[in-house]
Amino acid sequence: MNNQTCTDFSQMDFGSVKGHSIPTEVVEVEISASDMLSDFARAFVAEAYRVNPGKAERVELTKEEVVAYAIYLMNKRIDHVHDECEDFRKLKCLYIPSYIQYILSMIGTFEDREFGLKFVPISKEKSTMSFVEAVAISEKIGSFIDDLQIVHDAMPRDISGDRDVMSSALIAGYVRSTRREVHPSATYAVAFANMQLKKEAAFKTLYRIQYDDVAFIETVFASQKGLY
Repeated sequence: MNNQTCTDFSQMDFGSVKGHSIPTEVVEVEISASDMLSDFARAFVAEAYRVNPGKAERVELTKEEVVAYAIYLMNKRIDHVHDECEDFRKLKCLYIPSYIQYILSMIGTFEDREFGLKFVPISKEKSTMSFVEAVAISEKIGSFIDDLQIVHDAMPRDISGDRDVMSSALIAGYVRSTRREVHPSATYAVAFANMQLKKEAAFKTLYRIQYDDVAFIETVFASQKGLY
């Protein structure tokens, strides 16, 4: 019987092998309107009519205005992240529904140094709304500041994005992420902002962890209380 012992290859001299950092890969995440945004706008206006019908009749805020305004704000947020928002200081006068402001604060840049990835937001659809038009809608929304959840002078200054949100995207009808643990609220933010990969074919293999499907998220979101 041959009782040979295994050679300990770990003790052999293979020379010096050192790891080197790799160039950072930029992953562009597209932001656009979603069915959840439309549902939110409809519910926001309906709540305005419920809590203060007289004022709502006078103000005449519409779902379409809320959707268009939210897209305008998302565009301005992304412009600011890329240092391209020349009128950012003027945005402090705007009134913003609290949940929309929360979504805006989640959108920004996030760099995963461990994997050499930098996630940056870009606009998939450009708003045609002027600042004057935005102020007009803002004033309509602001008139309900004592009735609904609304903030003033709350456009996020910091260009950093949320780690869980920015490293996730909608792929094949599901929220998928490069991270194993993502807070449930992040999956709702991803669906709400309709976050998709600009170059899905090139990067979707990085998104290995799958969370809820969009249809389920939309159903649960619609039943949430306290958003308005």
